[in-house]
Amino acid sequence: MQTMTTDASAEPPDYMTRDEALAALGIKAPTLYAYVSRGQIESRPIAGSRAKLFSRRDIELLRSRSDARSGLAPRGQTSMKWGEPIINTAVTELTQDAPKYRGRDAIELSRSGCTFEAVSQLLWSGEMPDERLVWNYHAPTLKIDRLVESLGIATPPEDVLKLFSIVVLALGLPQAGLDEPREGDSSFAARQILQVLSGCCGYLSAAGRFVEPEAGESIARIVCRASGVSQLDRVAAFVNAALIICADFELTPGAFGARVASSAGADIFASIGAGICAHSGVLTGRGADMAEDLLIHAGDLSLQSESVTWRKHGRKMFGFNHTLFPKGDPRALALIDLAKQADPASPATRKALAFLKNAINQYEAYPGLAVGLAVFCAALGLPRKSASALWAIGRTAGHIAHILEQRADGSVLRPRARYEASNN
Repeated sequence: MQTMTTDASAEPPDYMTRDEALAALGIKAPTLYAYVSRGQIESRPIAGSRAKLFSRRDIELLRSRSDARSGLAPRGQTSMKWGEPIINTAVTELTQDAPKYRGRDAIELSRSGCTFEAVSQLLWSGEMPDERLVWNYHAPTLKIDRLVESLGIATPPEDVLKLFSIVVLALGLPQAGLDEPREGDSSFAARQILQVLSGCCGYLSAAGRFVEPEAGESIARIVCRASGVSQLDRVAAFVNAALIICADFELTPGAFGARVASSAGADIFASIGAGICAHSGVLTGRGADMAEDLLIHAGDLSLQSESVTWRKHGRKMFGFNHTLFPKGDPRALALIDLAKQADPASPATRKALAFLKNAINQYEAYPGLAVGLAVFCAALGLPRKSASALWAIGRTAGHIAHILEQRADGSVLRPRARYEASNN
């Protein structure tokens, strides 16, 4: 396994010393080095020393597998951290090549020409409708601009995901005129939520206002028109593909939050709001903003400085080396390919691609979804913070599928906690 030299002074959070690794796994040194030789644990030498550091991620993965084999209590304790499955789902399967939505490869779907709406219906029902499906729009009585103004939210918003969650919760109020039960299911409300969130991309643009969807307009086209892009239909085709790629990723924090709320009897508005809020952390949805700031909006000196910090401390920047895809997230690679097709010559695209090439060659840092979205949005000329907005809109389709599946299950998600007395 290829190793990289690091500085021991920072005690990097992504790596452990030998003694820490031995204690974490409960093994002796020869066993640790056997794991390293088999490629199960990455190691890297410390500059000026014969000692080595060991990948915390690899150690925790080995420990979770070992604990899960040893009994029910350890399995429950570790399953919440990339461990054993805790929920049965027919929505999405994670594979090394790509997520599979109801058995269909997500990246292949993004290249097939079918609409995001069709893929959403596939996720919700398990059946693929007309691949060119678009939805009718029924405007809520709630005035979105009036809501945003009443809360004093600046435009563009500092945190677009908080804005999205506020809007979704407001749509669930009686005065919004969007009652959930319609024709015996929740799909009417689900469609309206996605259309309204797409119109909210107008708050990221120079217009700084909600853009009302038009009759027969696709979600991707609403997003693009609200964002103020030129070449509307051309860009919408790329955005449609990106939304499909982002639509679901199994039991993410957002999907789990949405399922928990739904299992407790929350309506679709509250359940989606819970999902967006859980998705809004800097280690998930808002991480796309961080990736944008680093790759697109930072100057060359900032990029160089970040690289030095990375090399010195062995610290993994968010958006790289996903736990399931340490050699590159196929979703990110698909988005970067779309960026190259859209506008490979733009300065923002060229700068980002050069940085990614350097990250892979020098640090074995492979892009994740947030990074792929940042490069994609820059190539298409979408407004700042569009990466997190696209991620949230696409992912909401998946959250809806999980909400519906949880309702059909009928059980309340109520994990147990292991009590540990505080030493304080």
